[in-house]
Amino acid sequence: MKYLSILEKIWLLLIPVQLYSQNLVIQNESTKKPLVGVNVYSTSHGTTTDSNGVCSLSGFSNEEIIISHIGYEKITQTKESLPETLYLAMISITAGSIHVLGLKSKKEKKRFHKLERDVIKVYPYAQLVGILLDEYSTVLDSINGLWYFRRRQAKKKIFQNIENQMITTYGRKIRKLTKTQGRILIRLVDRETEHTSYAIIKDFRGFLAAGFWQVTARLFGHNLKSSYNPEKGEDKMIEYIIDTIIKL
Repeated sequence: MKYLSILEKIWLLLIPVQLYSQNLVIQNESTKKPLVGVNVYSTSHGTTTDSNGVCSLSGFSNEEIIISHIGYEKITQTKESLPETLYLAMISITAGSIHVLGLKSKKEKKRFHKLERDVIKVYPYAQLVGILLDEYSTVLDSINGLWYFRRRQAKKKIFQNIENQMITTYGRKIRKLTKTQGRILIRLVDRETEHTSYAIIKDFRGFLAAGFWQVTARLFGHNLKSSYNPEKGEDKMIEYIIDTIIKL
């Protein structure tokens, strides 16, 4: 009986997996043709549709899943509420964005879709940094009048408070970003605060700490001193994603 009860418990644990391990088919609403390369993702998992417009939902728990594709409406639904076949309606894209989306090859489209997923994941972190720095701005102004070592100690404490608040809000997953996601977060922190990550660390932790993290960042292909420029390169693509996908 004891052995049987263990099997029963295992079976109960497997039931939700079996119930939700279905595939999702995504098609154009008007033509009913499959949509290839649609981004299907949540805060913990992501995938794209194949040449038949199909993707597996087995990697998702019953959480909010975002479905987005260039030129189509963005949909957010829980895994449980998604139908077997989802139809996406086309939306108009402004003329000013056409040159940004000159994605001809599969490689370029794949790169853009990955950038889109990464930006959507880390953008809330950058927003929170901006909000917290703004909230502490009055306190920081009063601290600047303190004696040097007391000022450094007080700023270090604020820096730790900001870090703790971010972990409280988003959990430890914020410390498990990929190298690419970390680089994008650096860009977005500058966008939201109008201060480079280097300037923020230097202000709160001093020249030595800022120098250390800059050297470390450079080893991984990042530059904490670089400024966000929405008119050029990858920053331009990031700006497009924020303006036309995240803020839709």
